Amino acid sequence: SALSMARTDEMVVDNGVAAVDTISDTISSNEAAVYDRQIRLWGIEAQNKLRHSRVLLIGMKGLGAEIAKNLVLCGLNSMHIVDTGKTTEEDTLSNFFLPKDSIGKERGMASLPGVQVLNPLVKLTCGDTINEIDFSSFSLVVVADQPYKMVKELNEKCRSLGIRFIGSSVYGWVGYSFFDFDQHEFIMKKDKPFARFEIDLDEGVKVEDKTTTVEEEEDQWETRKVSFPSFEEALNVDWQTKRLIRKARGLLPSSYFPVRGMLRFEEYGDLTGDEERDIGRLTELWLHELKQCNQTDEGQTILPDQFDYLFGPQLSATCAVLGGFVGQESIKALTGGKQPFRNLMIYSALDSTTRVCDFPPK
Repeated sequence: SALSMARTDEMVVDNGVAAVDTISDTISSNEAAVYDRQIRLWGIEAQNKLRHSRVLLIGMKGLGAEIAKNLVLCGLNSMHIVDTGKTTEEDTLSNFFLPKDSIGKERGMASLPGVQVLNPLVKLTCGDTINEIDFSSFSLVVVADQPYKMVKELNEKCRSLGIRFIGSSVYGWVGYSFFDFDQHEFIMKKDKPFARFEIDLDEGVKVEDKTTTVEEEEDQWETRKVSFPSFEEALNVDWQTKRLIRKARGLLPSSYFPVRGMLRFEEYGDLTGDEERDIGRLTELWLHELKQCNQTDEGQTILPDQFDYLFGPQLSATCAVLGGFVGQESIKALTGGKQPFRNLMIYSALDSTTRVCDFPPK
């Protein structure tokens, strides 16, 4: 039987144009059957929030394909895909939605039929340029495999509109995901109260401060808004400040430096397509990042002789890992789930490491 829900009027996006869409006030028996397993996992209230959510996905290379798969399967109301780039043979190796005969066609449109097969209940649209889209109509914007400048600008736009944002890229065998859910609500663990004692110097005994409470054994949870820094703030920490000089070594994984080098590459527009030349330039940028973070190449687990793995086809396993994390955090953000990652996750198949970093460090 249908599961009753409160009626909600939302905005739906059709090729980037906002229109009023009244979502049914019930989850149909068909939806309940399709989503039964996940309703049991995260509950009917969370599922209803997902079915009221609209996602904008920009980028449909290998990483974008993984993200699209995870989000469409969770039961969104709709997803709008933007990627007008022409499909290459390399794209067909990492994006499993692209058939072999799609080479030369637009990646977004060529991927759409395969994505729709996964879940016919989700409204899928594709097309437009970024400048033609009404961002305010979306619950979440996900940017996959786009250059630094675009990620930065779209993040700033989403922050100004109060829209949840994720930026992510895969460079061969390594990649990152950045999360910005600034001022959105999540279920957060309460700070535990504690017992405090003071010394009475006259009597020489401990006296309990009655203004505090003894620590409770079980975790307590509350719903509250969480603050996040912007993409620009998180990726441009001044590690030369006195407070951070000593912290840098413990906070920064080896995988951070080649990823930051690739982001600098995009920021400066230095990529040429000549792999030998690009590896040389990346090595310079990598050394610069190490110096800026008060580190040397000694002890680094990812070195320049491995930098060729950062170019060429995206490793499917890296796309799957990062796409899985993006899917997980998207669901948290859209449903107001438990404590999200804050704010940069880096994965490297070169040294088999995953690291979640909170930048700037508190």
